[in-house]
Amino acid sequence: MFRALLELVITILIAMVARAVLSSVIKGFGAAASNSSQQQQQPRSGSSGQPKEEPRAGELHKDPVCGTYVSEATSFRRQIAGKTVYYCSDACRQKHAA
Repeated sequence: MFRALLELVITILIAMVARAVLSSVIKGFGAAASNSSQQQQQPRSGSSGQPKEEPRAGELHKDPVCGTYVSEATSFRRQIAGKTVYYCSDACRQKHAA
């Protein structure tokens, strides 16, 4: 009885150690793969050889109706007197037009 219990405890310990080792190895390979893929990415360059500037969709503009700050990437916008006005929703765009 004691021998069976001892073998069970040893088996559980071996399984726990093997799991920890495999987990560490897999995390290491994942980190190495992500680092190498980040290093391989080259900046885009335009015809002049300079890196091309990405569109800045993260800039925020204040909705004139409700005061919410909205990203430039929104589809709710309108040109008024040569100036682009951004809205948080179609309802705000319609209220401002009225």
